[in-house]
Amino acid sequence: MPGARRLPDHVGTLVIGAGIVGCSTAYHLAKRGNDDVAVVDKGPIPKTGGSTVHAPAGLTQTSPNQALSNLAQKTRELYDSVGGWEENGAIEIATTDECWDYLERRMDQARTNGVEGAELLTPDQVNEHVPIIDTDDVLGGFYVSTDGRIDTVTVLEELKAGAEERGVPFYERTTVTDIETADGAVDTVVTDRGEIAVDDVLVAGNIWSPLIGEMVDVDIPLVPCAHQYAVTEPIAELSGWDHDVGHPWVRHWDGDLYFRQHGDGYGIGNYNHDPIVVDPADIHSHDEAIETEPVYDFVPGRGSRHEPFKQPSSRAFTEEHFEDAWAEAKRLFPSFEGKEIRKAFNGMFSFTPDHMPIIGEAPRVDGFWVAAAIWLSHGGAAGKLMADLLADGTTTVNLDPLHITRFEPHATSPSFVHDRASEVYDTVYDIHHPRGSFRTHRGLRHSPVYPYQEDLDAEFYEEAGWERARWYGANESLLDEYEVPDRSGWEAKHWSPIEGAEHRAVRDGVGIADRTGTTTVTVSGDSARQFVKRAFGGESTPPVGTVEDTTVRNERGGNVGDATVARLGEDRFYVSLRGGHGSRRVSRLRALAASDPSVTVAKENRCVISVHGPDARAVLDPVMHTAVGADSFPPYTAEQTHVKSAPVIAMRVSNTGEDGWELHAPMEYGAALWRTLREAGEKRGAVPVGDGALETLRLEAGQRECGTDLHAEFATFRGSLDRAPSVDAAGSDREHPSDGGDDPAVDVAYLTLDDPGTVVMHGIPVYDDETRVGHVAHAGYGYTVDACVLYGYLLSEYADPGTRLSVEYETERYPATVRNEPLGNASR
Repeated sequence: MPGARRLPDHVGTLVIGAGIVGCSTAYHLAKRGNDDVAVVDKGPIPKTGGSTVHAPAGLTQTSPNQALSNLAQKTRELYDSVGGWEENGAIEIATTDECWDYLERRMDQARTNGVEGAELLTPDQVNEHVPIIDTDDVLGGFYVSTDGRIDTVTVLEELKAGAEERGVPFYERTTVTDIETADGAVDTVVTDRGEIAVDDVLVAGNIWSPLIGEMVDVDIPLVPCAHQYAVTEPIAELSGWDHDVGHPWVRHWDGDLYFRQHGDGYGIGNYNHDPIVVDPADIHSHDEAIETEPVYDFVPGRGSRHEPFKQPSSRAFTEEHFEDAWAEAKRLFPSFEGKEIRKAFNGMFSFTPDHMPIIGEAPRVDGFWVAAAIWLSHGGAAGKLMADLLADGTTTVNLDPLHITRFEPHATSPSFVHDRASEVYDTVYDIHHPRGSFRTHRGLRHSPVYPYQEDLDAEFYEEAGWERARWYGANESLLDEYEVPDRSGWEAKHWSPIEGAEHRAVRDGVGIADRTGTTTVTVSGDSARQFVKRAFGGESTPPVGTVEDTTVRNERGGNVGDATVARLGEDRFYVSLRGGHGSRRVSRLRALAASDPSVTVAKENRCVISVHGPDARAVLDPVMHTAVGADSFPPYTAEQTHVKSAPVIAMRVSNTGEDGWELHAPMEYGAALWRTLREAGEKRGAVPVGDGALETLRLEAGQRECGTDLHAEFATFRGSLDRAPSVDAAGSDREHPSDGGDDPAVDVAYLTLDDPGTVVMHGIPVYDDETRVGHVAHAGYGYTVDACVLYGYLLSEYADPGTRLSVEYETERYPATVRNEPLGNASR
């Protein structure tokens, strides 16, 4: 290629892709003083033709996911700092009661996550901000004044220039054709212009990422979906308006549409059509791609400030997918009537099976890093996150819900990725409940108890492919015995009073629960004792036959999941991992063990059935071939024994506040174990218990759970919390200059609402008068104590028992009091 810069022979980190994530990562690595970095892209830079440059370029900061909200806020700060940000605000409107309730919860989310400039608007106030909208059917709006629009090309140019000034080169029109590995690690990147020896590779190719993953046999489970965007011809009411944006963005949840001003015209983003999935292999080359100017600064009366360029991530507009959207747009904006569409295209964005980004080092190939399915709203801060990971091996963000190793084996299959990602696109503007489940690919994993649960009219939900029982319809008769407070509204969805009756039945007698789906592993080998101490943060190694409740630590020493560790032999440990993200936990443990060949981490395939309640011992005594008395089988001990004919690892542990055992059997014995326990339990009135009751029993008992009650940035979970120290792969402390050391002291606090008839959900702010002092991490109803029980993160001076505070839920304030924990029976 005449005049092209010669490729380096070797580079420490090669970034593939010069969109927002690639440019931001290079910029932040360079700011850290790392110039052993290079960036390649198959297109011209910065106008690469990827999703970054065709996006309408809006940024909203409010999200039910705290990590994504924080990434958006920090991304906004970055764009503002480099001169590529215009703060014109955004309004979400409601035209149904259900959506208005949702906007009230959006206000909760904004306040919880510290989003500035959030407020609820009346219809007249919506009209003041957007005079051309018809508010006859609008019930109100949720407005964030600090949201806005990104000057995309300017941001890319500035980040690229900042990296280049610090010694990082960019190589455009350079296509990666292969990646070679050696000894399980990346070694050489092959391009159409030559080869580059590398230590690390970062795949920041977004919609092309799966193709790059294939080069090293790594699944990157995302699909490109074509999303429609259209801009009207000039509108009379906006005549003469040459500036790009004056009105706030408008998001119309009920119509699956969003709108933004383009000077004298208006843009319409359309999710109101069937998903248009594109195979990454079918994305057009630059030679085949349409040539058009970017839309983010397009004004119908003058066009774009940029000349047209090739955009492989855009496709021709499909009018048949726009008919319903155009009709609804004209209804909401009457000035659109009679207007033509001046510019329109189908632009591709990445969608994953769970609608979350994919970040982190891939399993099995050292040095192969991925940062994909990251949208422009989060891309700036994601680059900082990736720079921290590449330089330090860790970051201040909990990566578990984002990490590439989070996917279960089925979740990377092409059919699953296609169908789930399509469902995500189809429901992207739906109002999602925290207890809701996906519709597609249900019934993938069944416990051996599943047929019996069906006979008991179980209400199933899905977790990691497993069908799990939330409650049992067969227990409806318990409502004749137990009075359970009714509820309505959002908090009543995916809930039944049967959960409360099951909860009370365990407190009064005994319940039997299927916990199959819990991830379990065996750790063995000469160094197993040292490994367990390092991986789970224990102060000492428990004696053989004992059990310890502990946590899985991330690279910084923060808690990311609960673990029950049973020492079965001198150098053999059985570990039960709770709290979700099982594959991520196992991957973390195996990575930690990789440096010591004497340690083996083997995943088990076991059915888990638990028995809880004051009568638990009476149920097990006649069927377990081990004495279950308090002296012979004390709490926090384990035995390898039999329940009738089924071999089990029996652990006397329970997080319900009652006596209890967990019984871990090989999967093929699960059905027999369930039958035995149910038959033995009939004499004691044992009831089958779903996960809903187990959760509220746990809350009453003050048994904190990582990932819900506890966040990963805190290192301990007994009493006051300390910020997590940084630990490397060998478990030793080290410092990171990027760590925030000036944060105020925060404690986990245990609260109840003062009104026993009120139920709230998590993710809401906590106040002392008008001062926000924390947020609710988890909430549930304590059916024994007749109160809504909360775990919250509070500034330390407000966390003392007896402190009177309030929580805000759907714009209403509810008095709450900090309590000593536990409230429920904690005899165990």
